[in-house]
Amino acid sequence: MKSSLEQLTDKLRSLRLPTFAAALGELHNQDPRKVQPLLDLLNQITDAEILGRTERTVQRRIKDAAFVRLQTADTFDFDYNVSTRKIKTRYLQILAADPVHQGVGAIFVGNSGLGKTHLARALGYAACQRGYRVLFLPCATLLNHLVAASVTKDLEHAVKKLVSPAMLVIDELAYITMSHDEANLFFQVISRRHDLHRPTVLTTNKPFAEWNQVFHGDATAHVIVDRLTERAEIFYLEGKSYRQTHRTGIRPEKTKGDAPNPET
Repeated sequence: MKSSLEQLTDKLRSLRLPTFAAALGELHNQDPRKVQPLLDLLNQITDAEILGRTERTVQRRIKDAAFVRLQTADTFDFDYNVSTRKIKTRYLQILAADPVHQGVGAIFVGNSGLGKTHLARALGYAACQRGYRVLFLPCATLLNHLVAASVTKDLEHAVKKLVSPAMLVIDELAYITMSHDEANLFFQVISRRHDLHRPTVLTTNKPFAEWNQVFHGDATAHVIVDRLTERAEIFYLEGKSYRQTHRTGIRPEKTKGDAPNPET
């Protein structure tokens, strides 16, 4: 077990205070008994500082990820139908296993309203909790950014912004058909992330066999599928839309006395 001085030295170095750590070590060598109470106090203070920095980093990561809506695995109804029950164990395993560290992505395939986006966001949120940089984008928005950057001769910068996050979450692939140029731009992002072992999380309403309709050809679809699935968990969801079975309408409010006449 490390001494209190060794523990404090590690913490100070993690806080990028090596000179402080060295000076404290010298004081301890001169008079260990006198310095010991100070070490105990500084250990408590550095613990608080590290915790505060970690919390601020996580909040910054969540904000920068641009989730639009925060969704976690705890709020997902895995008991909704057979397909969601079937994926529960495997999904929770990848959630707990730190997929960024392992370089493993995820692809959620299924019709609208089955929770694909929820599950994808939850993976991204968990990555933020671990301090990783995450970016969430609808596929249409991603393509718009790339096409605009290509026109303004800023494509390399735009691609780097999509490649640099530890986890990239692309929502709603295949809801639109890409042009030849858009497919090539999309491939650049996926290929670079694949080469760097940075996981991509993706939701789609089309099975892989139909991706040639999205990317205008078998060749482009094949290389994209190949790179996305080589290091990824694939989750299939099917059944009736959750939103349809839980749809609600406006209910009349209970009022005391006569309701006011809207025409007066």
